[in-house]
Amino acid sequence: MRKRSNTTGAQSGTPTGVPPGEVTVRATLLRTLTLVLLTLAFAFCIRALPPLMHGVQYLAGTSAWQTLYDWFGIQSSLGREQMILIGIMMVCFCLALVVQGVGLVLWARLRR
Repeated sequence: MRKRSNTTGAQSGTPTGVPPGEVTVRATLLRTLTLVLLTLAFAFCIRALPPLMHGVQYLAGTSAWQTLYDWFGIQSSLGREQMILIGIMMVCFCLALVVQGVGLVLWARLRR
């Protein structure tokens, strides 16, 4: 009589149907949620910390941003605010992506 296999691997704790190099759906959802929460946390920090907000205002007034406004044909103040918000969110997302990547590398090292 054959023994039945467990639903999870004994050593890794991963489902037996998932190869060792694959990422599960649960892990993907957790990584996505972490990335979104980190992005929002960094955006909140920019809004809540006056030195960061002043830095954003300074950057928005530089000639590089003026060139972007001209390049995209933005003439209204609403369009400029939206462009600044897009820039803030892009920077926060990239920073969150780096922080998450470093966290995953550190987590992998701690698990060994």
